[in-house]
Amino acid sequence: MDIRDIFKETVSTTLGVNKNKRKVGSAPSMRELKEGGYGIVDGGNAPAKRTRADELDAEPDAEHGSDNNGDDEEGGRFFADGLTTKEKDVIDWVDHADALEDALDRTGVQRLVVRLERAVSKNTADRVSHPNEPEKFVESEAELDEAIQRLLLLANDVQYLAVLEELDALPTLVGLVAHDNADIALDVIQLAVELTAEDAWSHEGESLEERKAVVGFISAMARSEFFEVLGQNLRRLNEGGESSEGEADRQGVFQTLALVENLVSLDVSLAEQAVAGMGLLAWLQARIVQSYTQGSAPDSNQQYAAEIMSILLQTSTRLREQTDSALMDALLRCLAKYRKHTPDDEIAMEYLENIVDSICMLVATARGKQTFLNFEGVELLVLLQKQPQVARLLSLKILDYALTPPPAEKLPPAESSPPAASSSSGDNEARAIAKRYIDGLGLKYLFAILMHHGKGGLQRLHKAHPDTDERAVNCIASLLRLTGHGTPPHWRVLAKFVPSPSDPSSWKSHVDRIVELNVAYYERVKDAEDRLDLADDHDEVSTDERIEERYLGRMDAGLFTLQMTDIIIAFVSEEPQAKERIEQRLRRKGRSLTYVQAELTEYIETRRADALGTADTSHGRPHNLSSMLLQL
Repeated sequence: MDIRDIFKETVSTTLGVNKNKRKVGSAPSMRELKEGGYGIVDGGNAPAKRTRADELDAEPDAEHGSDNNGDDEEGGRFFADGLTTKEKDVIDWVDHADALEDALDRTGVQRLVVRLERAVSKNTADRVSHPNEPEKFVESEAELDEAIQRLLLLANDVQYLAVLEELDALPTLVGLVAHDNADIALDVIQLAVELTAEDAWSHEGESLEERKAVVGFISAMARSEFFEVLGQNLRRLNEGGESSEGEADRQGVFQTLALVENLVSLDVSLAEQAVAGMGLLAWLQARIVQSYTQGSAPDSNQQYAAEIMSILLQTSTRLREQTDSALMDALLRCLAKYRKHTPDDEIAMEYLENIVDSICMLVATARGKQTFLNFEGVELLVLLQKQPQVARLLSLKILDYALTPPPAEKLPPAESSPPAASSSSGDNEARAIAKRYIDGLGLKYLFAILMHHGKGGLQRLHKAHPDTDERAVNCIASLLRLTGHGTPPHWRVLAKFVPSPSDPSSWKSHVDRIVELNVAYYERVKDAEDRLDLADDHDEVSTDERIEERYLGRMDAGLFTLQMTDIIIAFVSEEPQAKERIEQRLRRKGRSLTYVQAELTEYIETRRADALGTADTSHGRPHNLSSMLLQL
């Protein structure tokens, strides 16, 4: 419908009245009304008789199409709208005016920018003219707020973001982040959050053009020092306030962290640039320690800060390298608070898990392992594992990462003597962590976790964390590999699987538990292989793709944990009594040490291929478990 067609004929804004309306004369007198038969009797006190005007009122209005059929039902005179067709068209056009404005094009974006610039100029002028009279510039501030909000329309058409840069509107937006009114700054931050959200640049699958447009927009903002101003604004917000301003500041912190999270999904290099420009690592380090709730329970933004820290450390190797020892100290202090109690609510639980994840990312590096040792992180793990709290189980994840050499380093074979000084970086630190953990009596608690010792609450914790078995197995296998053959630490680990005068029976339960897990994970991997074989019969994919999919499917089913139990069995089988019991238990489940040897061969060859970047068969396959131990 063309709006111009509606107004081809004159339509009054007052319904049912036009320019040629009849002029109203002077009011008739009471006598004239009586003589005219309008029912005025005895001074107007008697009942009026029905007149011709009443009859006309009851007739349908031809112009408005009323049709009440003499009743008051819905659709009758009391429920009809009383509008002509043209008048309805006018109202419909007005109702859809907002929708027409929302359909952006280049001209529409230009109008939005002009509106923003005018609002900024007016607000600036009002604030300069009346600096101590807020009521004089509150109206212009409301207009500025609305102008920024209108830019949210660009979230549906991010391809027009380049127009903002062409019109030189980005410095204006960046300047508004430092506006005296924190609500205006929050509007700009919220705009950036909406424009960088995955929904804005990924519709029904990732769109490279839309993603490129958003990356270009944020990069242009960064050239206008957006991240630096954002960091300054973050530090001026006061989350501790109890008033509405405090709530607004807390929301500003949340939106700022949400923007960083969006940038990680959008482009990690942009996120790294944002973190550097904002000085975010230092702010996060201080914020994860500071709580604005009563007691020591973390608040929602404190939890979110811990989550952002964890995300950044997981996704960026550069940021992990930029951290200093103060961050490790802060994280360990946060972890220590949960030594004797389990988090009371979901926010606190997520906070603790994010703290654990951040520590894991740091100890995955050689420098992080050394810092972990320096700040007595190993001793803290032992203390955590003593207590029947959730941190007892979460600490295994940290120990697992701490005992794993960095991925880029190749683990040299464990020999009968301590490692030489020429051992690779990261390997020395992992060995030092293993030795300190064993010397700190950590094996007692590690094997208690493996055996699921404890009642009531501990059993519920084990059920809530099913990956505990995998972590415990990984740690035991790493301790056996990192301690040199024949050294006291190595014998102390093996002593848990062989008879001893002080404990002649528990070794059997330890051996049985390892065999039980070995068989359980073998069955899981075998079931996955059967499903993959079934799928291969129907899929037409290349051989290389099929091999890769098959390997990944087996890993998802628990192949790595199966191989870790194989490593433990290989070490323990060097003791005759333990080997006899292992073979006996394996035979009951239809397995033997031959299976263990085949699985370990695959593990060794995969490790060698990963280290060299290609398969290498020059070393040949080891002939027995003893020769395999030299290559683990």
